[in-house]
Amino acid sequence: MDLGRRVGWCGILVFSLSVLLTGFSRATAETSVDLTLEQAVVEAIDRNPSLAVERREIDIAKGARRQAGIYPFNPELEGDGSAGRARDRVEADVRRGVDARSFGVSQTIWLKGQRGLRVRSAEASLLRARNLVQDAERQVVADTVRAYSDLVVSQERLGLAQEISGVVRQLRDAAQELFEAGEVPELDVFRADVEVRNAGNQVVAEERAVATARRELALLIGRPVEQPLRAVAPTPVLPSPRDDLEALRSRALARRPDLNAARAAVEAAKADVDLVRAERFFPEIKVGLKYEQAREFDALDQRGLLTFSIPLPLFNRRDGDLDRVRAELAQQEARVAFAQRRIERDISIAVQQVEASRRIVDGYVQSILPQQERNYRLLVDAYSIGQIRITDVFVGQQAFIASREAYLDGVAALNAATAELYRALNVRP
Repeated sequence: MDLGRRVGWCGILVFSLSVLLTGFSRATAETSVDLTLEQAVVEAIDRNPSLAVERREIDIAKGARRQAGIYPFNPELEGDGSAGRARDRVEADVRRGVDARSFGVSQTIWLKGQRGLRVRSAEASLLRARNLVQDAERQVVADTVRAYSDLVVSQERLGLAQEISGVVRQLRDAAQELFEAGEVPELDVFRADVEVRNAGNQVVAEERAVATARRELALLIGRPVEQPLRAVAPTPVLPSPRDDLEALRSRALARRPDLNAARAAVEAAKADVDLVRAERFFPEIKVGLKYEQAREFDALDQRGLLTFSIPLPLFNRRDGDLDRVRAELAQQEARVAFAQRRIERDISIAVQQVEASRRIVDGYVQSILPQQERNYRLLVDAYSIGQIRITDVFVGQQAFIASREAYLDGVAALNAATAELYRALNVRP
């Protein structure tokens, strides 16, 4: 085979390399619905199915707050009456009618400010419910960011697999032509055939991975799971915060809704302790007004009464309830302390993972990928002057592809670590 023909195949391989270097997401662009990360986050907040369930907790807490502000004791209306006949004291054979009737109203009155304590507890519970919903939103946003990043990387892997398949087919055609010209042994053709089949299998595997990533993202943002979504974002997807560790910890402690929910639970528990203490001794009094009328023979008796009753704390002083609410308060305070330590741990781990992953990705971008590209071009040049076989070029290309796949692994790890840092900080892209 003459030099011109070799240079022609060299040009095809170099063009294939340039395609591999420019990105791999174009294959599904024509049939997919484009989606930005910002759109995905907004749709997740608006339409995520699990958030729709969590937000009902706010309505439940609002109902409890409203009921806590309503005085629980309605006035009680009482009435009774009697009628009969009795013997006359003077004339024993004479019987006359006697009757009596009474009407009254009574009201139970709290004496220890229980209504205010119940309202205080209900308001703290409402605040806790709102913070728990915000925490659920934090989790959904972080899950959405991670799922979106996974889809981006899956698309890149699929594009790479498709380009590899095309390049391998070109190499197979080159090997076949060189074999027919007597330039290479038939073993090169057999090897190229195997690589073509392997590349086709890899395309199928990556298509399956993209479909899975699409379904995960669609579920999170409330779209039909069969909709062919396409993430339109560069790699890496997420910019990571670059503040120092202490500043990030302070931000997280100020913004984390799960910590605020734990603090609200402490306030609710304190109100419950105060309520039990208030209700231990003489918590309420029942006051009533009553009118009585009685007729006995020719006498008519009428009178008005003021009544009251007070429960005597002789047997039940709610000692067990007081022990319970005190223990619940201690439990909630322990949860606050635990939440603070967990947040500090989450920030430390996430920052460490982001920094390590960023160094790996930077190493590929700044050094490994350019070096692999130079190595491949040197192999192409050597092939063009007949110093090596085309299978050697193929091996060099596989090394470059392996480094590109490792780079995508690093990008996926960096995106995952950054998404976890977003989750720990409670921030959105």
